[in-house]
Amino acid sequence: MVGGDVGGDDHPRGFRVDRVSEHLHFVHTEHVNWVVYAGPDGVTLLDSGYVGQRDLLVASLAAIGRRPEEVAAVLVTHGHADHLGGAAWLAEQFGTPVHAHADEVPNVRRSVMEQAGGAQVLGNVFRPGVVRWAMAIASLLEGGPGLGVPSATALPERDGRISVPGRPRALLVAGHTTGHAAYDFEAEGVLVVGDALATRHATSPIAGPQLLPSMFHHDPECARRSLGRLRSSPSRVVLPGHGEAWIGPADAAADAALANGWPW
Repeated sequence: MVGGDVGGDDHPRGFRVDRVSEHLHFVHTEHVNWVVYAGPDGVTLLDSGYVGQRDLLVASLAAIGRRPEEVAAVLVTHGHADHLGGAAWLAEQFGTPVHAHADEVPNVRRSVMEQAGGAQVLGNVFRPGVVRWAMAIASLLEGGPGLGVPSATALPERDGRISVPGRPRALLVAGHTTGHAAYDFEAEGVLVVGDALATRHATSPIAGPQLLPSMFHHDPECARRSLGRLRSSPSRVVLPGHGEAWIGPADAAADAALANGWPW
């Protein structure tokens, strides 16, 4: 495990990087996670944090001996602000290709916005943790929640795998958004699930695999049904967008999340 602390009021807890397989590194921050594949074939970034976490993204790459310009591609699980910030910067600054499932590209480009807005948040301020969470992320939305990646394209798939370093397999797990995808690195035994499930969130009292609160999902019932698609993965490490890694079979993580459901 390697980690670091970046100074400033916006990042009081810095980041932590866990090496979860030979080539995959799981980056934790207080509010969201991302994943870096760094292998002999190159570097792929999976999700990328808020726009206000750029320093943490750069620092997390440096912690594993990599630079932003070395990132060959960004794979986005879904087009929400807490997963797009670094991708937008990399695309603009270095021309880094950004890819998502074909059904998710409109969300990543922000021609469509399937994301909880102010009305949903205000309607749930009475729930524990919501006000504190909303206040904490406000400073991370420097570019606003509408920030997208206009150049984003559909996944370059060939023979069932994505033609980027690491060559993961994509699984469509719709519901959180229309084209939410998980990425299965079968050679590494690791499944990157984005927000298809979480193991912890500031607005949830549940510990362990779970669906995020229903206000965060475009279609909560579809999100619940889609968990079954994770059962096809042989991986034994599951990396969520929020919370700690799940060490164990992917089907067990999906079953636990189904049993816990969404907290509200």
